[in-house]
Amino acid sequence: MPLPGAAHTVGRVTRTEILLWIVALFVLEVNHLKWIWWEYWSCRRCTAKHKDCACGATARWLMFF
Repeated sequence: MPLPGAAHTVGRVTRTEILLWIVALFVLEVNHLKWIWWEYWSCRRCTAKHKDCACGATARWLMFF
């Protein structure tokens, strides 16, 4: 049995909430793509994975953004 007054709030999402969700999901996806780059892509110079690269060509600071 629904609570009194609950019918007025079901299905109402403000534009601010939608914007916050879009921003949050965008940040999540960017971090996911950075993780894929870090774990699976190879350095152009030494051909090691970026996480194992010791030649200095990998921009490690990118992982902190």
